[in-house]
Amino acid sequence: MLLSRAGGTGCVAWGALRKSRVLSALLVLCAACGPSKEEWRAKLSAQDPFERGMSALALAQVSPEDCGEAIPRLLELVDGHDEALGSAASRQLARVAPTNLPALMHYFTAVPDSSPEFRRALREAIVAAGAVAVEPVRARLVSSGASNPREMGRILADIGESSVAPLVADLSDADVRRRIYTCWTLARLGAKAHAAAPRLLRVLAQDDPLVARQAALALAEIAPGEDSTRAALEGAFARGRGELAETLREALARLALHRAGLGIREDTQARLFALGAESLVPAAEACADENPLLRAAGEARLRECYRELALGLEPARLGGDRDAIRLQEQLDDKDPGTRARAALAIAVRGARAAEFLHALALRLCDEHAGVVCSARLALLHVLRCIALEGWRRTR
Repeated sequence: MLLSRAGGTGCVAWGALRKSRVLSALLVLCAACGPSKEEWRAKLSAQDPFERGMSALALAQVSPEDCGEAIPRLLELVDGHDEALGSAASRQLARVAPTNLPALMHYFTAVPDSSPEFRRALREAIVAAGAVAVEPVRARLVSSGASNPREMGRILADIGESSVAPLVADLSDADVRRRIYTCWTLARLGAKAHAAAPRLLRVLAQDDPLVARQAALALAEIAPGEDSTRAALEGAFARGRGELAETLREALARLALHRAGLGIREDTQARLFALGAESLVPAAEACADENPLLRAAGEARLRECYRELALGLEPARLGGDRDAIRLQEQLDDKDPGTRARAALAIAVRGARAAEFLHALALRLCDEHAGVVCSARLALLHVLRCIALEGWRRTR
């Protein structure tokens, strides 16, 4: 048999299947001159896992619209040790997804403790199905079983613009959790969800604080350059929605960062930025400019911003802090790795690293990209910590 693993004189050697191009060509050959789909279907119950897997690949190739029984066998290959077979199985899952969505959604939401490879293959397959997957995924957004609402939301965002209209409709749903995760998903869509902006503005003004918080962050991602977004965020802040104060400040900071060309998407990055970003980011960027006059102006503005931001928080002096002196020396070291590690070590000090702001800003024009990246993250993180400390002092 063409696809049987046999010792010694077997027709197909296992090693020859390890390259995906060879495997793809073999599947095409199966489709052209192999057994019928009924025969491949029958072999899905074979005792040999290799024969089961190859039969599943062949059935998906010759009958993509009627291969539901092959899906669990394809997932076995995804979870297996052979990368070529796993990749081939993932491609076939994506290929058959439009006509097998119920089965894919079942395995995605009903199989607990599944491997990352298992989940990634299913997620990519569901996304590959395109617009037809929007409704079944949206239906499970907050009843996601073994998945979670954010994973479902990422799928809808990856599908793209066809998700927007149904999500806008969900902003009127009675379920608060659905409205929260709908806003979160729209934020992941970014500019593609521009049609949702008017509805999100109403949510920001009128909805439950938990929903309004996500709407504010979504607006900052979807329409950061529009005056209506800024006006709505500032208006909500002025109206005294105290429970939203920190979120509104973060959303306004995101607008400033977008204008400065530093767009952010992931929550873990977003939390590095908060109060004062509108002034601080352009000042920090100016410190890296080739023009010495702009660099000087940027450094002066950075010091001015720091004084405004610190709100009475006195910076420590380097003289009595041996660790600070050591970090300053490392930040000026000839080795770029040492400089980058020093910048990250400074970030760990949080608001106590106030005395390093100027030195970190100068490292934004370092000749080594890794140092620039570390310095930028450290600078913005320290500024955020100082800002939050000042914010707490004034409350």
